[in-house]
Amino acid sequence: MSEQNPLILIVDNHKRSGQLYSVGLEAYVGATVVEFGLIEEAVEFLSSNSPAVIITRGLFDQRDAGVKFAQMIESGNLKIHLIVIGQTKVSIHQATIYDENVEVRDIIKKCASLLGVTAKAMAEKNVGEYYPIRLTLLCPNLSLVCPVFKKNADGEYVKFLDVESKIHPEILTILQSSGEKEIYVQAAHRLKFVNSISMFLAEMMADDRLSLEDTIMLSNNSYNIVRDSARRMMISPVTIQATEANINTMMSITGKIPKLNQFLKMTTSKVNFVFKHSLLTCFVASHIIDKMEWGTNDQKVKIAFVCFFSNLLLNQDDHILVHTKEDMDLMNLSEAERENIVNHPINAAKIMSKYYNSLPFGVETIVKQHHGNRYGNDFAQNPSTISPLALVYIISDEWVTLILKAEKRKLPLTRAESLSIIKNKYKGMMFQEIISALNELTI
Repeated sequence: MSEQNPLILIVDNHKRSGQLYSVGLEAYVGATVVEFGLIEEAVEFLSSNSPAVIITRGLFDQRDAGVKFAQMIESGNLKIHLIVIGQTKVSIHQATIYDENVEVRDIIKKCASLLGVTAKAMAEKNVGEYYPIRLTLLCPNLSLVCPVFKKNADGEYVKFLDVESKIHPEILTILQSSGEKEIYVQAAHRLKFVNSISMFLAEMMADDRLSLEDTIMLSNNSYNIVRDSARRMMISPVTIQATEANINTMMSITGKIPKLNQFLKMTTSKVNFVFKHSLLTCFVASHIIDKMEWGTNDQKVKIAFVCFFSNLLLNQDDHILVHTKEDMDLMNLSEAERENIVNHPINAAKIMSKYYNSLPFGVETIVKQHHGNRYGNDFAQNPSTISPLALVYIISDEWVTLILKAEKRKLPLTRAESLSIIKNKYKGMMFQEIISALNELTI
């Protein structure tokens, strides 16, 4: 255990979730992290160790781990910060409590605050020329975004895997059997490497045999990680891999939930607003395509990509509700915010160009046109000269936005009322055909 690094204990019965927190806390907070999957193991560890922070899931097989650790801290008068994720009976005076859909970055920020670690201090911290990564944090088949090194018997760092190589399972087995505990990356690449592990882990978690609710929550986390990378223009092979996996998961989710109200209940407390909008729009648009004579599965795949990318670059979540210049005028927006809203379709299309050949043909064009403007840099009141799939997206987006606005205001909106609003706004034979299909959606 490092004497100079703060010690954080993670108690989580989902291994990959623990890994996801660990890799970020070690890189961004400079902590030494110990993980346990059982309450009993963590209790035994605490008998001879005093971490600065304990992060635990609330319920383990119907047992409240938060209460267990809160009692230990109080009875022993221990100076330990407790963070509980999910359902618990612990008081807010005993612990910091987060909902299950908490984002990894929020946990990292909270730990940094509790430990007095600033971003400036971490940026200035001397981590040496090479940064160690525990083998237990590596994932089989992870694509490398930078070279990886081993330390030989003479203390020299020797490259053994190059950028864009994959960490095949047999490589991990060889490293572990030879007694290696860590591999190394050049210090300048440590955050890029850590972010790539985070994205990969988030998608692997969504692929596990989880409940539909947990799948939605984890897919939401993965979306947020990709969104952060897109905003920083950091599109790596791992980002592309995570995007494709996330879109596949979105399509799987929309295929498993038959009714809109069921969908709304499952996403009420599990996901953030932008991902919820994207997921609901994918659900509605897929239904419409199923009802259209010209609809195909390939088009459902395309619309899923459109739903994923269309609002990726909006700076504020509530900006997703802006569909017209009049909507913008009703909000107290800076000039930079107005520019971000108006131009985010064309900017999203530009981001997509960095995905090279991994996108279905034509999806960039649909994303660029999702405000109804052919060029992606303005709004259109009654679009007609754009892709039919863009029209499907526009109607789906409009309806979902009406539903979410009503939900935020706690004012019920009937199907007839919402369809009437859309019919008055979007006229023309093609729009009426799409709206008729929307009318058949099972609520």
